[in-house]
Parts: sequence; structure tokens; C-alpha cells
Amino acid sequence: MGYLPADFALAPVDSVRAVAQVYAVSLLATGPLVVAGIAALALRRCPAGTRTLVWRSAVLALLILYVGRHLPARWEAWIIPGGLADPLVALGRIRVTLAEHLGAVSGALGSWDSVPDRTTVLLVHVLRAVYWIGVLLVLMPLLRACLDARRAANRAQPLRDATWLLLIDGVRMTLGIRRAVRCCVSVHTVVPVTWGILRPVVLLPPEAMLWDESRRRAVLLHELAHVRAADVLFHIAARLTCALFWFHPGAWWVAHRLRAECELACDDRVLAGGVRASDYAELLAATSEALHHTEPVPPLALALSGRGGLRKRLAAIIEPQRDRSGPTRISLAVAVAITVAVAGPLSVLDVAPTRDVLRGLMRDSRWESRAYAVIGLASRADSVGVARVA
Repeated sequence: MGYLPADFALAPVDSVRAVAQVYAVSLLATGPLVVAGIAALALRRCPAGTRTLVWRSAVLALLILYVGRHLPARWEAWIIPGGLADPLVALGRIRVTLAEHLGAVSGALGSWDSVPDRTTVLLVHVLRAVYWIGVLLVLMPLLRACLDARRAANRAQPLRDATWLLLIDGVRMTLGIRRAVRCCVSVHTVVPVTWGILRPVVLLPPEAMLWDESRRRAVLLHELAHVRAADVLFHIAARLTCALFWFHPGAWWVAHRLRAECELACDDRVLAGGVRASDYAELLAATSEALHHTEPVPPLALALSGRGGLRKRLAAIIEPQRDRSGPTRISLAVAVAITVAVAGPLSVLDVAPTRDVLRGLMRDSRWESRAYAVIGLASRADSVGVARVA
């Protein structure tokens, strides 16, 4: 196949390192997810706004964990037991073999034919490519949804009715929203939809002009509650987490739970604002029925009613003793503290097999296993003697 530059020989090492990082971060991501699951179970009787903090914290923790992979400050922990350590050991063998090969060619031109175990190296390249293909496949609908939502907001007609504008200002004051929120009428939506982060916009269907004041107020309370809580921002963050951790079922679970709890929290805001539960339940049922006869809501927009989870929302609405208060500053501070305490150390952590696993590899018949074990043991202060004897 001819001779290739030495830089090409380094590419397999980079691929091996990248695949090992993906596997390690998937193991570390389980930590925040377990903490979020335990917290959600413990807070199952708390208001939906408080439970939303749990899933927001989980999303932020996963993003911090991923960003931490690229920080220069690292520290290693030998905590991966046997079984879970097998993929790291297998990748370590490949890196040792490639390092030996690179030493043999002494940085000169190397032949691809001389690369040891080309099938294994090719498999590592494929695994690295599969990961990035998965990231792009999840990100592409996200980018398309952003463009579609922005295009729909730009094409919508601004609402100029004085009655509507007065009602919007009143709801903003009720929810404590200081920034301006655009309300527009769009022929491309049949249900109220919220979109935007820095410049939020509420899109209303044309028939909204025929609604009575009570229905208008209920709709605005729900949509502006999304604006007040910055739900669109966290929803995009959750989708980004799903792209980076597409291989981890926990990331998708967190994104699903976050969206469900956000809707419940906004429903609580509506009822806390004085809307009758029976009227609001009827409104949700009507909007959900309208969705069955039209195109689905853009995936990044937050609509008054979706096609899923309606039964749980209706059950929560008619529950008389339900606590509908929003999250307190104390609960927010606790959520931030736990997120930093869990995600911070994990983000700069490099996990490695335990000492027992490495010592077991010293008895392996393959020299690659023994070399990998010696390298691992030599990097530990309490195992340097064992590595020196080896």
C-alpha cells in the first residue's frame, strides 16, 4: 500500500485515546445520573418546579463532565474493577503495541503494512468514526429545528391588539418577568408555542383572536412561565447532551424527564395564578386534540400541550392537595452546590483499572498486557516497587 508519513502512524494512537476517553466518560456519566435518580425519588412529593432542578442539574453535570475532558489539569483514579476494566485494558494493549511500532520506525517513514494488527487498529478507527457520526445525526435535527423555529418566529405577525398587550403586561408582572416578550400570530401553528432565549417570542394560532379573556390569560401564564424559567435554553442543553452522549440511555432519560417536569411546573404556575383547574384541564384536552389533526410541534419549541404525557398532566391538575409552589432560592442554591460538587471532581478525573487488575495482568502470557500493567503500576506511588521488580 506504499509508504505513509509518520504523522499517519500517530493517527491510530489518537483514535485509541479518543475511544478510551469516550468509554471512560460514559462510566463517569453514570455517577451524576445515579445522583439525579436518587434525588428525584427522594423529592417525588415535592413541587414539580423543585424536581425540575434535579434534571437541570443532571444536564449541566453531563455537559461539565464532557468539557472537563479537554482541560489540561487532570488527576488519575485507579477505580475501575475487573469486567468494567476489560475495554480499557484492551485499548491499553493496542496503545502499547503501537508505541512499540513507532519506536521501531524511529519517527521515519513507516509502512501501513508494518502496523501490527491492522484489523484491530481499523476497528478502533471505525469506533471513533461511529461516535462522531452519532453526534452529527443527533445534532442535525437540533440545528434544523432551531432554524425552523426562528423562521416561523420571523414570519409571524406581531400582536397589536390593545387588550392582548395589556393582558401580556399583566401576566409578565405576575410572573416577575422584566424583559420584553414578543407575542405574534402565526398561521403555521395551531397551538400556542414558545421559542427564543435572548429574545423570547410566543406564537399564537389565528383563532386565538376569538378566545375569551380567561383562556387568553391561562395560555399566557403557561407560555410566559416557560420564558421565566428559561426552559428553551435548558431544553437545547438537554438535546446537546443527548448528542454528546447519544450512546448512553441515561442522557435520553434525563432529557425526557426534564421536559415532562417543565410542563408540570408551568401547569402549576397557571393554577397558582388563579385559573380554575377544570377550565385549564379542558384547555389542555382541546389543544391536544388539535395536535392530532396537524403537523407536530417543532421539537425545540415548547407548546401548551404535546402529544405525550397528557394523562399525567391532567391527573396533576385535578389533584386538590398538590403543592404548586415554585422552587425556592435555597433549593436552587442546593442544586448548584450539588452539581458543582459532583460534576467538578469527575470532570478532571481519568479513570484507570485498579491495582488488583493491573497485578493480575502481570501473569498474562501476552507481553502487551504485562507492559500495560507495568506502565500503570509505575504511575502509582504505592506500586512503583512492584513495577520495578516486573
